[in-house]
Amino acid sequence: MAAKILVPLADGIEMIEALSIVDVFRRAEADVDLASVGELVITSSHGVKIIADKLIAECIDVDYDLVALPGGIPGAENLRNSKALVAILKKQQEAGKFYGAICASPAVVLEHHGLLQGKKATGHPLFVADLSNAAESTAKVVVDGNCITSRGAATAVDFSLELLGWIMGQEKKKEVARAMVADLD
Repeated sequence: MAAKILVPLADGIEMIEALSIVDVFRRAEADVDLASVGELVITSSHGVKIIADKLIAECIDVDYDLVALPGGIPGAENLRNSKALVAILKKQQEAGKFYGAICASPAVVLEHHGLLQGKKATGHPLFVADLSNAAESTAKVVVDGNCITSRGAATAVDFSLELLGWIMGQEKKKEVARAMVADLD
């Protein structure tokens, strides 16, 4: 059975962050749902239109191996305001399943809803002051239990590959990284 991944979308998200996750996991043959918290067609923070596979309400009763949030402003704020997405994230946390966020979303979404309580995290430098534990805020990617966070657009592939390693194993991570000509530290 393929890994089941959810990448929520909202108007104003950072396109490269969302689509890096999708690309890496689809290369690994995971089942990835792009789900919008608004309309099926969203507009990224840089004006690129993205068509979601479904609406977030259709995902509430689905069991995901990972829920990974892109950042961007106002995208992260739009994700934060989705009651359905917050319910999905809290279900992930309570089940001990993986969830992650990049850029503004660790602070704007996860911290805001108590999903970083007791966890180290990183995020975009403009938002790390809003994290309750930013001890590792300069790291590209921070893993603390079932929560994985990253800094921003330039770390999107590193973040996506780290997520892949945790969800589908280190061999799959290496295989996908080699095909992408990505350096693994």
